[in-house]
Amino acid sequence: SMTAAVVSAEDLKDAGNEAVKRANWHEALEHYTEALQLVSSDEAALRLTLYRNRSLVRIKLDEFEGAEADCTEVLERDGADAKALYRRALAREQLDKLGGALLDCKEALRLSPHDKALQDMFPRLAKANNELLKKTNSMEHRVNEMHKLVFDGKAKDAEQRMTAINNILVLARESETGALRVWNEGRIVPQVLHAIMSPETSEEFAVAAIRVLDEVCKNHSRAMRLMAMVNKEDGAKSVQAIVRLLCARPTKEFVDATGLIVQRLFNATTRMDRQKEIKPDPEWAEANKVWIIRIILELQSMLTDRNVTAMVRETVIDLFVKNLMHMDGGIPRGWSWRFVEERGLLTLLDVATQSPEQSDYPVTHETRQHLAICLSRLHDDMVFDTKRTIFSDRLNLFFNNLMSRNNEREFQIKIANMLCTMLQGPVDLGISLVTNDQITAMMLQMASGEDKVLQSVAAELIVLSVVKHERASNILKNGLPILRKLYDSDDANVKVRALVGLCKCASAGGDDLSKSTMQEGASLKLAQTCKKFLLDVNTFPVDVRRFACEGLSYLSLDADVKEWIVEDPLLLQALLILAKSAGALCVYTLAQIYVNLTNSYEKPKVDEAMVKLAQFAKHHVPETHPLDLEEHIEKRVRALVSEGAVAACVAIHKTESKNALELIARAMLAFAEFEDIRGKIIAEGGTPLLLHLTKNATGEGKIKAAHAIARLGMKADPDIAFPGQRAYEVVKPLVELLHPDVEGKANYDALVTLTNLASKSDSVRKRIIKERAAPKIEEFWFMIEHEHLRAAAAELLLNMMFLEEYCAGVVKKGTDKLKLWILYASEAEDERLARTSAAGFVLLSEEEGVAARIMDEIGSWRDCFQEIAMHEDPETQRRGLMAMANLMERDEKMCAEIVACELFRVMVAITKLGRMNDQRKQSMEEAKRCLAAAEAKGLITATEREMYERTNNMSTVVEE
Repeated sequence: SMTAAVVSAEDLKDAGNEAVKRANWHEALEHYTEALQLVSSDEAALRLTLYRNRSLVRIKLDEFEGAEADCTEVLERDGADAKALYRRALAREQLDKLGGALLDCKEALRLSPHDKALQDMFPRLAKANNELLKKTNSMEHRVNEMHKLVFDGKAKDAEQRMTAINNILVLARESETGALRVWNEGRIVPQVLHAIMSPETSEEFAVAAIRVLDEVCKNHSRAMRLMAMVNKEDGAKSVQAIVRLLCARPTKEFVDATGLIVQRLFNATTRMDRQKEIKPDPEWAEANKVWIIRIILELQSMLTDRNVTAMVRETVIDLFVKNLMHMDGGIPRGWSWRFVEERGLLTLLDVATQSPEQSDYPVTHETRQHLAICLSRLHDDMVFDTKRTIFSDRLNLFFNNLMSRNNEREFQIKIANMLCTMLQGPVDLGISLVTNDQITAMMLQMASGEDKVLQSVAAELIVLSVVKHERASNILKNGLPILRKLYDSDDANVKVRALVGLCKCASAGGDDLSKSTMQEGASLKLAQTCKKFLLDVNTFPVDVRRFACEGLSYLSLDADVKEWIVEDPLLLQALLILAKSAGALCVYTLAQIYVNLTNSYEKPKVDEAMVKLAQFAKHHVPETHPLDLEEHIEKRVRALVSEGAVAACVAIHKTESKNALELIARAMLAFAEFEDIRGKIIAEGGTPLLLHLTKNATGEGKIKAAHAIARLGMKADPDIAFPGQRAYEVVKPLVELLHPDVEGKANYDALVTLTNLASKSDSVRKRIIKERAAPKIEEFWFMIEHEHLRAAAAELLLNMMFLEEYCAGVVKKGTDKLKLWILYASEAEDERLARTSAAGFVLLSEEEGVAARIMDEIGSWRDCFQEIAMHEDPETQRRGLMAMANLMERDEKMCAEIVACELFRVMVAITKLGRMNDQRKQSMEEAKRCLAAAEAKGLITATEREMYERTNNMSTVVEE
């Protein structure tokens, strides 16, 4: 980002241009976009330049709709701008708008008739446009036929109608042309809406229909039109009708599909795309602010609507999480502030007071998790002190209104529910609310009564309020008798919550053996109680079992408990069953168990000198349990993977909590440590899970997930580890691991896996180039102090040279890459690097002009060649001689230079090595090729002795 000193649009434009030179397209996009906000009305030329430059960046980022719009902005003011016409033609070509692209190209060619790029583009577009016309006619016919079956009553039965709607969905997904035909100028919308609302329509058909609507609305302009067309007279009611489609059907598949449509509305009004990491366009968002306000207000009204189901309410909260927060990639800065300052925050807090046991509108236990994440992200988005103060003021106002009636049962439950939510979300704010005498007294009073609901809520609040070791000690003094009383309850909901409290207190010392808060063996007894709840699937509902899982997660820091867990296959299976039934409801607790059992949590590096100093000063020094040594960790990892831990992680991963996803990533990285169990991880869906984590976890979680992908692909056949499209999807996270701030092991694993992928096909190699990996790989190739990284980078570059365009970049003048391949083959002490470099030398020796470049640019090339020819490693020697033979066969001048120097005598000597040097037999053959090339060019002639040896197929050299 720019420094505070940069204030003008011109400076931002220059910064954007610099970013373009570095191929940092995301940074360039930010600079140009910010400059467009600052450019004044009298700087028309600068505005056109910024739009033109930004169009190039958007093309590089595959944001073709935005690129087209930017070029249109330029052309509306200057219709003779050939560069804008060319770029709009490029964008339209990618959007399947081939007719428009052809017209733009034709006009640009008229303005710049000698432009080579336009000359190449025109016949390509003309041919593609003709093919599109044929395809369109065929597509239109197919869509019309399906349309008759779906909407005109031509289907003979429900099954044929269902098949037809699925065919329409396929056609809409197939291409932009198909989507346009299905859209049919918007005529599809009322037909789909009527089908969805009809009580005669099956759930399966309704889901397929809403997915058709989602597909056609991936295009921003169509999404904008959809938002306005349902009620053309009243935009607010039109938005309401679209957003309220969430409530049209009760199934999860339908709600999820409709939630995607609402997401399309946010994307269209701001021109953002989180999947492609495209940030919103502030200028476009400002132009559509009325529509954004309408969407937000409608979603906000649904939060407290009694007629909205809990599932829809949770979807609405998730939409706010994905779109409201600017710092997290959502709509431009200011909208979250306005949401807090008006009634948005108060509405969320009202939902926070609800629970399934007592609610004014439908909620589930999972609603609190969605809400806690939303409140936490919303608070993080208050980046200025003034905004955080407003957030706190609104929170305190709401909380004080509740506290004014804290002697009433209903409000005691609401207060406890709200505090529980805050302690799972913006924790610091939650702690500030819960740490006062009134709350402590109320909490203990609720827990000591006989009301089961009050007891369970109070027990949960006690558990969540124990956030530190010191506070756990305080609860042990004051609240432990209460927890024990609740633990003896005959109500499972009360008992299990008290159990969690006891487990949390027991684990407050963490994995430090010397800071235990309870007697030895107490943790194991509590763990056995958790197990009873988890195993009795038929007696206890999911909600009770997920609390037992939470209790076990606290205890799993104890090494004895870790061993006890993995030695019980039934318990591990019970955790898998819970994961499949509870899903994201137990994501944090179950992921925490796996992290604790694999010791994959973040631990500070131990400085032995500091430890001795601390011991001398009699300060506390953490003690590692003997059962937390490497051999025990490996045993636990194998047991977990064997009993379905990967499948459990797949089952719980659908959450918006980045921290929970980081825990899963840590566990998955630990699972992937051992080569022989990686196949099981892949078979159980580990790769798509890890790809999801690389996009949605915290920054650290993304690195861990990418590293796990690298481990899975290191020694596996890429066609098995990453079949089909997945081979392309894993390239980006692997390339992102190639960073100096990432640990060397992750760098190395990524290089090896990319090497395997690069062996697969040219299309994969092109994807690696597209992700701008080449400079990063070459940086490791230059690292003299890291021989393993350098060798791995060389192997990857060797495979990349099978891609013609990359190899051409190595061969062309102006780079030292050719020189490095030869130098590393001759000088590298590492055998692996030397062999790889010699293989690269072989590939390069087959390219035109290489011999001339070697002689012109490498002054010591004869010495280098001689070092390779005399290399101690037979394989490096063989490959080097093969390259020299290629060069001598292709270039007479180099052949003559070699014959005239000492290297030629070395080659002759190699041909005479004899049977005692079987390991260099192939080197002898390559040396003979070198001599044959010189002989064929008339530079040498065979001696009588040589002719005798050839005739009799024998050597006249006496072997010792």
